[in-house]
Amino acid sequence: MFQKCITVNVSAADEIGRHRIVRQLRTLPGVSVVREQPAVDILLMGRHDRDAPAELRRLARAGRAPLVVVADDLGETELMAVSEYGVQCVLWSHRLTPGRLQRAVHNAAGCCPRTPLSLALV
Repeated sequence: MFQKCITVNVSAADEIGRHRIVRQLRTLPGVSVVREQPAVDILLMGRHDRDAPAELRRLARAGRAPLVVVADDLGETELMAVSEYGVQCVLWSHRLTPGRLQRAVHNAAGCCPRTPLSLALV
């Protein structure tokens, strides 16, 4: 059976956090990490990352790929931005598992039925 390879780019101010996500993505079947022309963008938003909202805006406005956010914590302003910029899924970094990451990537790539953002935040 042919399985489509989903290309993913990971953006983060924290390189250690970025490498952690990349390492998890590389273990997932059918997922490949790239820098250019991804099918899905993943943005890590750390608790103390002051540039994350600007990076969220940049990625959303570029519109090159559906966006998944992995966040330590989101305040009211960040939640509004996530909704405004059409983020496909939000994952909490402290609850991140390979299975959740895989579902989020496949959902954003359009391989699964869409889940409303309110359910994705659970």
